[in-house]
Amino acid sequence: MIYIVGIGPGDKDYLTLKAVNIVENADLVVGSKRALGLFNLDEDKKIILTKNLVEELKNILNDKDTKNKNIAILSTGDPCFSGLLKTLLKIGIKKEDIEVISGISSIQIAASKLKISWEDYNIITLHGKEENREKLLNLIKNHEKVIFLPNNLRDDVKFLISNGINPETKIWVLENLTYPNEKISLKSLKEISEGEFSYLTVCVYEG
Repeated sequence: MIYIVGIGPGDKDYLTLKAVNIVENADLVVGSKRALGLFNLDEDKKIILTKNLVEELKNILNDKDTKNKNIAILSTGDPCFSGLLKTLLKIGIKKEDIEVISGISSIQIAASKLKISWEDYNIITLHGKEENREKLLNLIKNHEKVIFLPNNLRDDVKFLISNGINPETKIWVLENLTYPNEKISLKSLKEISEGEFSYLTVCVYEG
């Protein structure tokens, strides 16, 4: 069985008991070095993914030595939103061979930090989806509430400004949520276009 395990936003306090149980009992655990570091695992159980994630997953899951093993694949946040579920389905893994273990998303953490009801917001990811910039642009033009995961925040914001959004428009920038270097700030698009930000960022536009 292949388990896609949501590991939450980063701090091990946000791991679910289900996630810990699945990982501890798996034959192999696959994930980034940062994700694997959340668990106390024997070295021979761990497989570290690098930047060639798709090819590495294909090789691991097609290896005859792993066919009859329980494999836990660690997915940051929740696997069903900008996570690894879609990736595994795209490379041909069948739904019946997968069990998804939900995790706490950084979007949920962002909403809790700002004390907002995220049911009132449009949710968009720009991770690998440059075409969603247009959706984000139209939502902000219409002053609709949006929570979005930027791809490259500075470039995404420059796109908004160049397409008519007022540079003084302000959005919340929530970086490295649940980590010791967590930072939450309200900034204008102009300020953001001139700054440097973590890849682990959630942004909130309150309309």
